[in-house]
Amino acid sequence: MKHKFNFFILTVIVVFFAMAADVFIVYQLNNYETRFLEIYGGEQDGYVKIILEQINRLDNEGTDEDITDIISSLDSTASRYWTLSKGDSILFVKSATETNRYKGFHDGTYYATETASAFMNSLGVNQVGHRIIYLDNDRFIASGMIFEWQGEQYRICLLTYDRVILEDNVLLECRNAIIIILSIVLALLIILSMIMSKRITRQSLYIDRQEERVVWQNQQIELLDEQLKREYAFSASKHVFKSSVLDEFLETLDKKGAYPLHFAAFETESREARDEFFEHMQIVLDNNVLRFSMGENQVLLIFVQYEKSVSSRIIESLENWDVHGLAEHYCEDNMNSYKSQFDTFWKAVTGA
Repeated sequence: MKHKFNFFILTVIVVFFAMAADVFIVYQLNNYETRFLEIYGGEQDGYVKIILEQINRLDNEGTDEDITDIISSLDSTASRYWTLSKGDSILFVKSATETNRYKGFHDGTYYATETASAFMNSLGVNQVGHRIIYLDNDRFIASGMIFEWQGEQYRICLLTYDRVILEDNVLLECRNAIIIILSIVLALLIILSMIMSKRITRQSLYIDRQEERVVWQNQQIELLDEQLKREYAFSASKHVFKSSVLDEFLETLDKKGAYPLHFAAFETESREARDEFFEHMQIVLDNNVLRFSMGENQVLLIFVQYEKSVSSRIIESLENWDVHGLAEHYCEDNMNSYKSQFDTFWKAVTGA
């Protein structure tokens, strides 16, 4: 009778321990997600600062449309997009189509939730900050700031849907593996405690092995953290820029003394062919190649610090039935400014 009573007590203790551990695991995973979003938000703040530097380059004759053009030149999706407001009025949300829906509305109409409103109210002048907010039951990591231009205050924000970050294939697989492994361990602990109460020593060794595995999993998570930081940082391979920001890029390259440069102009048979061409370039080109959309069917590539033989070979490989090379120009140095060299090159391309 005494053995049965002891066995019952041991089983109850193990069951309660398993339940507490389950709650603790869920709590820690939620904390992990929040912390990871905070880390990503810090990286995202740097991107907002880069865009603000481009806006500050506008002279005093610039308009709201010039700022909007800079923001709309960046890639935006339903999962990662920009907003811009002047005073309390919305100037830009995600895209031209989405902006028209909110034209003339108060920015509080879009940031209507409590967390979003608190974030907007917390923004400081020339101080980039980030916070986790909710919009229509969706969670975002938002980075933003207030900046002054021509005597007016503007709010610029970059929102990234949390699932884009947290449901990355590798991260999601790793997180699910942790949940499955720990759930199996807890289930086995309960079953084995009921069936093999006298084998505590053997169970202790088993748990030790599992703890070593958890440590290894945590080390893998840290490696994945670093990979994700690099993946979502600003990268030329993930952006196609509009021609309106080309001069700023050339001036920046000029100031940094980045040479040589190799300009290559292409023309596509259709808009669909151009989009396919951009998708193909994400695979075959690296971060040292800037991509610009110069019109409906024209594309400009700028190879930065490439040897001419290498960049020329790549340029030839990009042509196909739907994509034709128009011209190319290799700048060995920047004795003459890159902008002047490009203007001469582009006049030859367009025949202007």
